Amino acid sequence: MSIWKSTICLVVLLVAFGRRGAAQGGNVPGEETTPLVVSGFAVGSASYDHNLARNTATASKIAVSMFRPWSDQLYLFAQLTTHLEQADSGAVETHIEIDNLIVSWTPAKLTALSLSFGRFDAPIGFERDDEPLNLIPTASFTLENARPVKFTGLLARYTVSPKVRVLGVVANGWDSEIDNNSGKTGGLKLQLFPAANAAVAVGGFYGPEEDSTNATPRTLLTADVTWQPMQRLILQAEAHHGSQLGFTWTGVVGQWFWRVGRSTGLTVRGEVFDDPDGARTGTAQTLSSITISPWYFYRHAQEGVFSNIEFTNFQLPAFSLRPALRFDHSNQPVFDAKGGTVKQSNVTALVELVFVF
Repeated sequence: MSIWKSTICLVVLLVAFGRRGAAQGGNVPGEETTPLVVSGFAVGSASYDHNLARNTATASKIAVSMFRPWSDQLYLFAQLTTHLEQADSGAVETHIEIDNLIVSWTPAKLTALSLSFGRFDAPIGFERDDEPLNLIPTASFTLENARPVKFTGLLARYTVSPKVRVLGVVANGWDSEIDNNSGKTGGLKLQLFPAANAAVAVGGFYGPEEDSTNATPRTLLTADVTWQPMQRLILQAEAHHGSQLGFTWTGVVGQWFWRVGRSTGLTVRGEVFDDPDGARTGTAQTLSSITISPWYFYRHAQEGVFSNIEFTNFQLPAFSLRPALRFDHSNQPVFDAKGGTVKQSNVTALVELVFVF
């Protein structure tokens, strides 16, 4: 299916659900209204790969999300995403997926507890796979290799106090839509809020991740922090150490965002991903990268899941233009270059346009 057909399908869904939401938003005497809220985002990008001397422009992703509260204790959130992806053969394919599907329930007599079932972002780190929720337009090696991005299963949150929260997860496995073995991955995470502008978390996850066997469990220790010491400045970092079958890997990434003006900002991110056994990348190596991204943004997005950067008061823009320059390096020759050669370094220039609706 082409990106255009996929986009048309999503637009039809958007219109249909929007009409339904509007109809439900009408006042019916004696009946409480709970309208369906439809939102989403679209992403376009252009990039230049220095090693390959190749440039490309793509209309790469469109997502439609739907939020429906049934009461103060129960709601549904779902997101359908279509995006372009390059296959191993080099062909570009269009994928449509259920990116999120969450039914969340808060017991009326135990409001400190919330239970969410379905497919959701792994509660790990600050990076997400949805472009509007990130302050930089490229995914780090750490996000791609060091830890899971999505879970399908059960997520429980318990607020011990305004400064302490505990999260528990039981899920199929790392990024598994359907379980690939008979075991489950479980994890606990402790979140601390020492101040209104700071969040610190540590956690651990454990479970079998290989196809058709529970004999090789994987362990992940993780920590992350978000701190907004002043209105214009956001600091974020995450670190992960994983192991499986005696092999280990470690990823550390940090970034800062400075709001230069009313409609301009600058993000700088640095990272190191150490894969000494080649367990995650297939090559025993240490990867590092530095990315610099000055960007322009306009107006605030609407309230909802795409409204602000988590644990900060920075409101996501409805429109943003984000150029970036990324410098990648490995201690092994792993980056493809012209003529079928490989090099230890690469430079990528790109610009990303994100529109939130």
